[in-house]
Amino acid sequence: MKRIWISLAIFVVLTGVCILGTWYTNRISTQMIQVVTQAKDAEQRGETETAVLLSRKAVDDWNSLHSVLCTYMPHSKLEAIGQTLAGLPMLCRYGGTEQFLADCDRSIEQISYLNEAEVPSLENIF
Repeated sequence: MKRIWISLAIFVVLTGVCILGTWYTNRISTQMIQVVTQAKDAEQRGETETAVLLSRKAVDDWNSLHSVLCTYMPHSKLEAIGQTLAGLPMLCRYGGTEQFLADCDRSIEQISYLNEAEVPSLENIF
């Protein structure tokens, strides 16, 4: 009987950790997409300095959140997002507007995909 209770406790803990990880990933994804979208919108309005500040904020936020995400996500996906975000401030500052906007779209798509990959669905399970 003790084995059943221990198994049930382990199941509850693992389920809780999975739910917490999904919630955290969703929160981070939403936050990062919002910041990158604000940077993109600022650049489209011609507010380059604001776009540079927001893109730097996106890089700093990502670097601070990366340490938690890498405990339960594939590093290759996280590195790809980090590399895309890392180039945004310099592209914006030195006049690479088209490339900046394209990289903003790329990072938004990468972050969205990261979030979708964590949602337990039939596509992700099988």
